[in-house]
Amino acid sequence: MNTIRTGTPTRVIGIGTRLLALGAAVMLMTLTVGAGMAAADSRFHHNAENTFTKWITGPGPAPIVASMAGVVGGDVGDGTFTGEVLTLVDNPAPPVGDGTRVINAAYHFTGSRHSFTALMHVVATGHAFGDTAVLTGVVTDGWLAGNLVAAEYTQGTCTHNGLTTTCFSGTLDILRGTKPEH
Repeated sequence: MNTIRTGTPTRVIGIGTRLLALGAAVMLMTLTVGAGMAAADSRFHHNAENTFTKWITGPGPAPIVASMAGVVGGDVGDGTFTGEVLTLVDNPAPPVGDGTRVINAAYHFTGSRHSFTALMHVVATGHAFGDTAVLTGVVTDGWLAGNLVAAEYTQGTCTHNGLTTTCFSGTLDILRGTKPEH
């Protein structure tokens, strides 16, 4: 009498199970290594945090509205700030306007570790158009060129070169990973 076997031989099941287990292990290792690399790589993708204190040095040569100087720190390293106010529009206080000052400016950070230029759009509010400001922009040249910038500053006083003057102190973050892809 002939016996008909049905099903899969044990040897084949054993090999199939081993291949499945090996494939699952490789997949888990790939996910683990990928997650580990992403975590290790994330420390290199934090926003570049920079500080600045700046002041107006005087009117600029036309078409520049004003020139600026100051100091920088943070991720760029200790260094100097220079800048130019390119346009300035005052909106009078209510009820006529909204009491803001809108400025377009070029900021140049020259630090001991990095240097860059950013084109900035500034919206200043508060008493006499300058208590606080919110800035947005883009790095146009140098370190992290092409990335977007977010900043803020507050108005106060500072002493430099033996003079006490109105100064603007704040932070400027270069938002890594915001550079458009070409």
